[in-house]
Amino acid sequence: MYTNNKKTDTLEDADRPLVPLVFQGDSIRVLRGFAADVRQDLGYALYQLQLGQTPLDRKPVRTVGPGVYELREQDADRWYRVLYAREGGTIHVLHCFEKRSNAIELKDIETARTRLKRLLEAKREEKRIAKQALRRK
Repeated sequence: MYTNNKKTDTLEDADRPLVPLVFQGDSIRVLRGFAADVRQDLGYALYQLQLGQTPLDRKPVRTVGPGVYELREQDADRWYRVLYAREGGTIHVLHCFEKRSNAIELKDIETARTRLKRLLEAKREEKRIAKQALRRK
């Protein structure tokens, strides 16, 4: 679904700096375990995000939290999902999983919520520490 698109893939894109991509928890291991064609398509969708483009088949996942989206792919047997959020100029892949039904299982929602919560808490702590350091100067 996310294969190369001549309209959005230009030489200008190659010169553009990529937005950093950070995988939370076991997300990268799970993504690497997906079928090769699915992995390639989802990898390309993540690359589009890094270029500042919007992949065609992304959808908000409000049950996880504000600003969380899913990238979707499927093969004959399963649906594959990558849940991500943008935070502070970085794309954070919160959770990758496969499923056999249309609904996202509660355990996958909870995993993504927990990782998002940890990420936001770490960002708040970084800001707090930076603020304290400025006060000391």
